[in-house]
Amino acid sequence: METTDTGNQATQGQRPAEGEKQMLPNSTAVLVLGIVSIVGVLCTQGILGIVLGIIGLVLASSPMKELSQNPNLYTESSIKNLKAGRICSIIGVSLGGAFLLLVFLLIILGLAGGFFALLPFLENFNVDMITLLPL
Repeated sequence: METTDTGNQATQGQRPAEGEKQMLPNSTAVLVLGIVSIVGVLCTQGILGIVLGIIGLVLASSPMKELSQNPNLYTESSIKNLKAGRICSIIGVSLGGAFLLLVFLLIILGLAGGFFALLPFLENFNVDMITLLPL
């Protein structure tokens, strides 16, 4: 059976024909990492969102440079995937940071609340009671 190449199909590892647009490298990976970073904020108290968001931003940096040098060389869908993934990664890092900050504030307020709850008992504290402690 004989197969014909229409000229519109680009095989992996080969340069596309002249006038044919190519996909931006890592555009789909950046989009997936951005979306998973937003979901990861909700599932892991912000840590996974921050990690995956930073990885997505790092992966998006070199294709963004390539895009700025040759904007007409790449397909519109890969450009949109890259930009959406970059935005989702930024949102994931921001939400993750805000969530971690909230968790740390709640821990600090919880510890401070526990200390302030002991204050009425510390008013009656006598220094001679320390000698009774088994240390």
